[in-house]
Amino acid sequence: MTTPFPFLRLPRLALIPVFQEMDSIDVIAVSLLSKKANNVLKIFRKLSSCSVHLTVESDHLDVRVEFGMWRKMGLKYYFNTENIPILANAMFQKRAFSHKNSGLTASQWLKRVLDVINCKSICQLDLRGSPQVDVCDTFGKLQNIRKLYIFKNCSNIFAKKSLEILSTVSSEITLFKMPFETREEFQTFLKSNFNYLNINTNTFPNFKFTLEDLMVTNALKLNLNDGKLNLEKINQFFKNWMENKSDTRLEHLEICTFEKVDEKNLLNGLKTVSFPRNRKRAFHYSKQLDFLSVSFSGGYDIRRADGKKATITFRDVWKMTFISFYAWP
Repeated sequence: MTTPFPFLRLPRLALIPVFQEMDSIDVIAVSLLSKKANNVLKIFRKLSSCSVHLTVESDHLDVRVEFGMWRKMGLKYYFNTENIPILANAMFQKRAFSHKNSGLTASQWLKRVLDVINCKSICQLDLRGSPQVDVCDTFGKLQNIRKLYIFKNCSNIFAKKSLEILSTVSSEITLFKMPFETREEFQTFLKSNFNYLNINTNTFPNFKFTLEDLMVTNALKLNLNDGKLNLEKINQFFKNWMENKSDTRLEHLEICTFEKVDEKNLLNGLKTVSFPRNRKRAFHYSKQLDFLSVSFSGGYDIRRADGKKATITFRDVWKMTFISFYAWP
C-alpha cells in the first residue's frame, strides 16, 4: 500500500526549487489539486500570462495561454465524454481535465485556471456552442475582453445571456449569429454603448440591416459585412447625419457591399468637398478601439450646421466596395 507523500508540507526552501523547475502546464495542473495548492503556487510560482484565448464549445472548454512569444500552452477541458481525443499538437502542449480527475465543475475549473495564470484580460473569447455546463458564473468575473465572437452554433438563450454579461467589458464584439427574436429586441441591443460592433451578416441569409437600425446604433465603430443595406438607404443616412437627425456615438461606419457603387449617386444631395487622393489623413478615435487611429487618403468631406465634420471614402477590393464614414470628434 502506497503512503501519500505530504508534498505541500515541505519547508519553503524545499518547495521553491521544485516549483521553479515545473513547466507552466504542470504548475496549472498542480494548482487544480486543491485550494491550498493553488494558494501555495501563487506565492512560490506566480505565472503571468501575456495572452489568453478562451473557446467555449458544446462539450468542452479550451483555454490557450501564451506566457511569451515562444512559450505557448493550451489546455482542454472535456465534459461528458469517456474517450478523450488525442491532444497532440506541434505548437501547444495540451492536457485534458474533467470533473472526474479534477473534482471541479467547469465554472470552478475555469476560475481556478484564470486565477493561477494571473489573467488580467482575455485576448479573445469564442462562443462556438452552447455548453452542457453553466460557465456564465465565471463570465461575470471577467473584467476585460479584447474580442468577443458569437458563432452560429450558440443557442439564442446562451448567446443573449453571454452578451448581457460580457458586452460591457468587451472592446470588440463580432456576431456570426443573430440571437434576437424581434427587431425591437435587436434595436435595444444596438443602443448599448459598445466600442466596436462587427456584424457579419453573410451568415444570416434572411437578415437585412435597415436604416432604422443604423440610426439607433450607438457603437463608436460599426462594421457591416455585406449588410444588405442598399445604396439609397446609405445615402439617406448621410443626409440624416448632415441634418443632425442622428444623435448617436457612431464615429466610424464601415459597409461592405457587392452592389456596383456610383459615387455621384451615393453622394447625391450632399454638399461635399473632395480631398486630394495623394494626401493622407489620420483619424483618431475618442477611445482605444482595435487601433488608436486609422489613416486614409482622399475622400469627401461633409459638414453639419453645427460645424461637425465627417469624411466619406470608397475603396474597391476584388468585387466588393468598402464605404467608410468617419465622424470627426
